[in-house]
Amino acid sequence: MAEEAGQIYFGGEIYTVDDAAPEAEAVAVRDGRIVEVGSLAACRAALGEGYEEIDLGGCALLPGFIDTHMHPVIAIYFDMNMDLREVTSMRELRDRIGDACGKAAPGAWVVGLSFNEQRLERPRFPTRRDLDAAARENPVMIVRYDGHTVFANTRAIEEAGLSAATPDPEGGYIDREADGYPAGIFRETASELIKDRVPVPDYQAFVEGAASFSGRLAAYGLTSLGAVLQTGAEGPAGAQGAFETVLLQALLDHIPQNTYGILIADDAAAVLAARETPLHAEAGGISRRIGGMKIFADGTFGSLTAAMREPFSDQPDRRGFFIHTLEELYRRMVAAHLAGLQVAIHTIGDAANRACIDLYDRLLREYPLEGHRHRLEHASLLDQAMVEDMARLGLIASVQPLFIHSEREWLHRRLGAERARWTYPFRSLLDAGVKVAGASDAPVESADVLHAIQCCVTREGFEAEQGISAAEAVRMYTLDAAYAIFAEEETGSISVGKRADLVVLSANPVSVPPERIRDIRVKRTLVGGKTVYASEEAPPSAPVEKQRH
Repeated sequence: MAEEAGQIYFGGEIYTVDDAAPEAEAVAVRDGRIVEVGSLAACRAALGEGYEEIDLGGCALLPGFIDTHMHPVIAIYFDMNMDLREVTSMRELRDRIGDACGKAAPGAWVVGLSFNEQRLERPRFPTRRDLDAAARENPVMIVRYDGHTVFANTRAIEEAGLSAATPDPEGGYIDREADGYPAGIFRETASELIKDRVPVPDYQAFVEGAASFSGRLAAYGLTSLGAVLQTGAEGPAGAQGAFETVLLQALLDHIPQNTYGILIADDAAAVLAARETPLHAEAGGISRRIGGMKIFADGTFGSLTAAMREPFSDQPDRRGFFIHTLEELYRRMVAAHLAGLQVAIHTIGDAANRACIDLYDRLLREYPLEGHRHRLEHASLLDQAMVEDMARLGLIASVQPLFIHSEREWLHRRLGAERARWTYPFRSLLDAGVKVAGASDAPVESADVLHAIQCCVTREGFEAEQGISAAEAVRMYTLDAAYAIFAEEETGSISVGKRADLVVLSANPVSVPPERIRDIRVKRTLVGGKTVYASEEAPPSAPVEKQRH
């Protein structure tokens, strides 16, 4: 292959996230790799001849951002359906559903996504009767924004063949009316009873959605994705999720970011089988790897399904539950661990976090392994003992700072003051030496990294003592995120030998007032040295202000 022309980036604030050389005057790139970081003279000497000099014009150059936990196929699906995240009343919800039914064919399913009851003046879940008022002829499914609870009208319940005699599935439950008939609220695995009846959109719609979604990620400065995928019926997509790995393979040409697959499975065999597919093969300079196996321990605070040691403060008759027995959790952990896979367990409530930390302790005593990099996904509610145990065991916390943005107005009410103090405790985790990796859980939250970084620092007023510095937050989405996906030797910092996964920003998040971080604009995003996004306000095509040498 012919050698590509090199590029030298200079004329801006270069923030490397490399402790050996945190700042630099210039960066030299050739063939998608960083070949020199330092002075402009050193970069010129490293490239010799046949390169272009790109003046950043005072912008900042940082390592490309990494999101360690998102659901790309589900996010693409969400883009195809009615978005309810801004609904603020039951009347508005009914109006939106009624409008959608008016445009749909008789009997066709109507799907609404990202509904958040906490935005209502009087927060509550919609029942089948609420939805029936807007739709009697069309089956309707509404998905709560966390993906853990589904709301359905009577027609949808009938289409699913459910009745008062339908038992609750393991790991979930159906809210019921006095006579036992489903009330239209289906939590955790019970949501699959409705989800499994909804038709899958056609392939071309997914292709168009993939291009749009990955373009939006690139506009956020994202160069690597931790892609959570289903291998069977277990997971937020229900039985349709069994096709996620196959579908993503077909969509890879429309996703320019590096991908690290974390597969939801009940056994390691399904994850290992995915390593024989294009999801685990480098192509065109883009890294594709399958590395982790995800397991659900519990649910969420919003759905009242997070496993808690004590009842919820505002719902004293509920304390959530475990999706699986502890022995089943451990069986899956052992299978993944012995297969050489990273274990990633969804843990929200304090009971779930405590139990899974203890299971990791047991796992590593019975099957010791250095450098395992096993993870807790979310690690939402902890205490000092749990934080210290995570550090001792070498566990990684994959966290979603924008959960704070979404939950801050009601979380004190749900958890009480003492538990809220230990919710999303980023400061305590870092002080203890725990690796903390940033993520969005998209489509649950936006993949807007700069908003998430600001939220890490300001906490938007929620338990401000757990705030961290902008430099620490940037590291969560770069080098430490790379560590969480076994990629720190390839990306995550601007260092010699690494891929040229880079983002050009209007300003460095570390250098502006915390409340202005979200206002920073992404000018350009590069994966392996190739531009995958350029804003309209960015200088013309890369290279910028170029000089031929």
